[in-house]
Amino acid sequence: MSSDDAVSPVVATILLVAIVVVLAAVISATVIPMAGNIGTVKSVSAVVTLNDAGTLPVVTVVGGTDAESVEKLTVYVSGTKDAVISVSNPLVGKPYSSKLSGLGAVGKQTVSIVASFDDGTVQTLYTGSLVFKGSAVSSLAE
Repeated sequence: MSSDDAVSPVVATILLVAIVVVLAAVISATVIPMAGNIGTVKSVSAVVTLNDAGTLPVVTVVGGTDAESVEKLTVYVSGTKDAVISVSNPLVGKPYSSKLSGLGAVGKQTVSIVASFDDGTVQTLYTGSLVFKGSAVSSLAE
């Protein structure tokens, strides 16, 4: 070793490891509290199709570990301002359809199924597209 060497390779390695450990501690201290706000996800399976006329959605809860804790099931279709299906305490395996004569929706529309659970949580179960044949608009009935 000459007198011009400032730091030995062993000391340099120890310093690099110490810097990495300190950075990891700072990053984890910043990121871990953010994960505390993440809620649990409910497990419920639902199927949405169209009725035989192709004018209204039909939703069926088909199962899942949290299916029995659904207090309200609501279905929304793009282009409509209100829910098209709203069911309290839906039964697994029972299809639910709107009492409307039609939505007036024609073509590809986005359909969303939202569930409210007995613990107060609300979760979107499904968002996708269906192709409606269309019909006259009527009022919402449960």
